[in-house]
Amino acid sequence: MKRLAMALVAALLVAAGLAAVGARDSVAEGKACVRTKFDTKLTEEACKKGGQDEAKKAWKAWTAEAKKTEPKMACKTCHEKQAPNYEVNATGLETYRKLGGK
Repeated sequence: MKRLAMALVAALLVAAGLAAVGARDSVAEGKACVRTKFDTKLTEEACKKGGQDEAKKAWKAWTAEAKKTEPKMACKTCHEKQAPNYEVNATGLETYRKLGGK
């Protein structure tokens, strides 16, 4: 019985240690993206690279490039709301793809 209790305590300590390391890594990388299913490669790759901060940078760069052909382009062109979920409106994905997005 003592062995079982000691094994359980050891397992819990290892699990707690792994959780602490994982939490520290997540904080270092920034806030994770809210979505787990991605409709665009741009968002998927940015989220994998650096979470919400990286996704925001990627989309700002894409929007700046898109403004060269579509001067009225803005976040509101494709999104109903911004943070925290960045809901895409009915024509958002179509607009993105028309402007060369994948």
